Amino acid sequence: MPDRRETYYHERLTEFGRQYANFHPLLVEIALNFLYTYDVFHQIVTRYMSRYGLSKSSFNILMLLRHGPNEGMQLHELGELLLVSKANITGIIDHLEQMGYVKRVVDVRDRRARRARITKKGESLLEELVPKHFLNLKILLQDLTTGEKEMLLTLLKKMRASLTAHSGACDPASAPAYGAVRQ
Repeated sequence: MPDRRETYYHERLTEFGRQYANFHPLLVEIALNFLYTYDVFHQIVTRYMSRYGLSKSSFNILMLLRHGPNEGMQLHELGELLLVSKANITGIIDHLEQMGYVKRVVDVRDRRARRARITKKGESLLEELVPKHFLNLKILLQDLTTGEKEMLLTLLKKMRASLTAHSGACDPASAPAYGAVRQ
């Protein structure tokens, strides 16, 4: 059953969308549903991660450190894997360090560099949280069949590849003005 937000956007698209150049209702509906689905998922995961004092990014960092090299990882490596700015990585590591889940250590190969390494307390947290997280994912996606999950995964990978391949064509400086009304 559609909720208020879904109904509102669908009605606005139906009513006003055709006024715009290059409007394609199916593509707009895909984009809105993709964003809306991400938002719903993000809110749910954020809510239960916050009970542990974690964000999705801090959880990801702990997982990377837990399953990464024993000597830890440099912050720029974590930043590359998480696709967040260096400033955000530093803040997240600061927070995790304050909570006792991570410690910074000197890189033995480059004394100027620091590595983040998961602590025993961080390991213990993940031992408790990870099984709950995987159970939550199972519960949240239980209405999809295995075939549907596989198809969704294939389509998401294909969508991401298309977005990446064509993102340069979306440069606002070279594209027509957004909201250009068809004559």
